[in-house]
Amino acid sequence: MRVYPASLAAIALLAGCGEAGEAAPATEPATSPPDLAACPPSELADEEYRERKAPIPLPPAFEGLALSDIDHFAVSTSNGGTVCVDTGWMEGIEGAKISHDQRFLAFAWGGYEAFGYVVVDRSGSGQVIETGTAPLSPPGGMRFASVDFSESAFGGFNAFGVWQIEPVGLRLLAEVEDGVPSGDWRLEGWAGDHCVNLSVLLSQDYPADVADFETAPRDPWFAAESASWKLKPGTCPAK
Repeated sequence: MRVYPASLAAIALLAGCGEAGEAAPATEPATSPPDLAACPPSELADEEYRERKAPIPLPPAFEGLALSDIDHFAVSTSNGGTVCVDTGWMEGIEGAKISHDQRFLAFAWGGYEAFGYVVVDRSGSGQVIETGTAPLSPPGGMRFASVDFSESAFGGFNAFGVWQIEPVGLRLLAEVEDGVPSGDWRLEGWAGDHCVNLSVLLSQDYPADVADFETAPRDPWFAAESASWKLKPGTCPAK
């Protein structure tokens, strides 16, 4: 079992900044506690492979907004309901974060030969999305992107994705899975609000010594909204 830590520089969306420097629509603090009984049976739990025998401890950051049982996090929503995170396949979580307006909860998780990153949006009736790795937001703050390609496909997302933060809910703008070379992919940052710089260390270029992995040369790639977010070699065009 491995738990993959969240990037300390990620989840800029949790700053809650609007497109023009305005505050993002706030989510009201919970007016009623979440209801674990509202969560359906886990679709992911496998007693043969799951090592833990108790619920994942609730992070202190989530106190008052969520409850935990053996197979779920139940999270209160802004409309007084409950949205459920299926934790049946997870062994543990790290890097729990919450936005200052309490709209977003996020954490990295690890399980049996699997890993991922969950973002919970408490607005409206609530929404749970898997981003694979910690996402990054552009300067405007009202969208975010993540990339998670692995040869084994053990990641929770296994794609490049972009989401729009709506007044209520998250809207998937792009999910690119095909036509991407195999390797270790990273988000390098946004160039404005409409183009994302990435990099890849191609599989055939992996260093023999794993100690050299982090410093090995990487190839620049980018994804631009004007090109339907398709990944291409190079860097975001200059404005």
